[in-house]
Amino acid sequence: MSKSAPLHGTLILVCSVFVSACGPSIDSAAKLDIDRRVAALVPAGQSFSTPTIAAPKPLQVGQWTLHKLVNEKGETSLTTYKIVGEDGGAYWVEVADESYMGKTVTKMLVSFGERANPSTMEVRSIRVKDRNGKISEIEGPMIETTRSLWQAAANMLAVSWQGLPREDMNVVAGNFGGCFKARTQAGWGPLRSASTVWSHPIVPIIGLVKSAGLDRPTTMELIGFGDTGATSEIP
Repeated sequence: MSKSAPLHGTLILVCSVFVSACGPSIDSAAKLDIDRRVAALVPAGQSFSTPTIAAPKPLQVGQWTLHKLVNEKGETSLTTYKIVGEDGGAYWVEVADESYMGKTVTKMLVSFGERANPSTMEVRSIRVKDRNGKISEIEGPMIETTRSLWQAAANMLAVSWQGLPREDMNVVAGNFGGCFKARTQAGWGPLRSASTVWSHPIVPIIGLVKSAGLDRPTTMELIGFGDTGATSEIP
């Protein structure tokens, strides 16, 4: 079962440990920009056929996806997943989160192992850019100290769709035939979140087309993706 959908929420929780953002409040300019971009969204109108194999697209540098999220308060944010580099067989995965409070970017060097098996994944380095543009790096002994936090986030990148039911899903990015449908359960300390997710292998990185919260009124919807063009926002 794919655990990819809750990655965004997990990463934001983890980032709060390392990013100095005390009591962030709504940034009016950030809110205006996000609301303007969301209002301008137009359905792509393209269709993607039912996949013939239950396997994700191979990772490659340049891949990206863009998702629109709506939280339980009805606030909208945008999240971009990117593959921005490769180092010794591991990939630099970058997640840029744009919310009403501003923008944060998390960059992780992840060895994916078997990819479908979370226990074979390893986080080797982390860099975080906070809302003020300050960059923090976590590596070496600190990686080991915080591994339980970051490993949980990396494990969410594991993708396994074997034996899942199929269902078509229509989102801004297009109409995706025969998506793999799964229920996911994410846990972080005392927090738990259950979602239904729809995934399609034409979508790179985590394959996520849509996620809908079961215990909270939250959604995550694909609005764009590509196999080339992703660049890093953190040196």
